[in-house]
Amino acid sequence: MDLSKYSIPLSELPEQSKKTLDKEIKISDFKGYESSNEIIMSGMEDGIHISKDFSYLIKCTTQMQNVNSTMIDWWFTWHLPETRRYKLWHPEDHISAEIKQALDKNKPYKKRYVGIDSYVEEYIGSKYSKLCISFKSPDRFGLTDLDSDVTTAICAEVKDLETNMTIAQLLHYVSDNANGCSMQSYFWLGNKISHENRILNLCANFFFNFTIVKRYFINDTLAKSLLRHCCEEMNHLSIFLPELYKDISRSSNSS
Repeated sequence: MDLSKYSIPLSELPEQSKKTLDKEIKISDFKGYESSNEIIMSGMEDGIHISKDFSYLIKCTTQMQNVNSTMIDWWFTWHLPETRRYKLWHPEDHISAEIKQALDKNKPYKKRYVGIDSYVEEYIGSKYSKLCISFKSPDRFGLTDLDSDVTTAICAEVKDLETNMTIAQLLHYVSDNANGCSMQSYFWLGNKISHENRILNLCANFFFNFTIVKRYFINDTLAKSLLRHCCEEMNHLSIFLPELYKDISRSSNSS
């Protein structure tokens, strides 16, 4: 399928996103990703929050006109296998994407990406990153009572493939409204750093207790770049997704 129709320059950010990017980093206590429901209900303000142990919780809200939660679930399934689809999302920062597992077409879109590992290369600010984004069930994030008709929650852990350490968790919580939907995006950065190798995991937990080590890998610059990247890609997605979804749904390649 020719995707050139949807390959458009990065959209300008709305004023609300610009205001979020201009905010100072706020020192605050916050709960981990396992308590996502409480965090959502608390009404935490958009921006960058930093804890006393120099971990971050980053939040940005995107208002998406003419988009709904069903489209978002479809997108998180459809874009995974191909770089050219992934690059539509952020034409400047996204470099490549692939998956090594087969998507189960018998599952609804909401469940089709859960359990899939997405291997991506992208820029977060000036940092070139090779990442594995592992999609998880919302239950893992404490989200057990979602109304599947009007909400969805995309949950994942993020591994840095250069170090093989899990460095972040993410949640995109989407709720439909009269104009489309609202997406609340959350990133826990440096809160639970781990390595799949037991010995290396013990070493990582030891060394990341030292502020100078943790700040080398996880710092304000990375947090600010991640916030901007999310604001840009989600606002941009809202521009082309309605037409893309409509066109694909009409074709025989919708799955």
